[in-house]
Amino acid sequence: MPGREFPGIVVQGDPLSNLFDQICYSLQDAKQRQNQEAYYGFLLFAEMIQKQLLHYEETLDELKIQRPYFLSIRQRLVKDDYDS
Repeated sequence: MPGREFPGIVVQGDPLSNLFDQICYSLQDAKQRQNQEAYYGFLLFAEMIQKQLLHYEETLDELKIQRPYFLSIRQRLVKDDYDS
């Protein structure tokens, strides 16, 4: 990666999507338990993965390659709803 001192790690799209879903489950669990600290930790992680998946899907769309998972990240976007 240009500008980086160390090499990166490649993660396939479908395991990354599964990881995102698990983080979202943990996010909702933290909300139900009213654990604000855990909630915002999971939210930060989910938003980072979400950003990567959005870029991944944009790249797939440009190359006309089908997603390796069913539901687009655009249909699973996370947002801060702790107080709702």
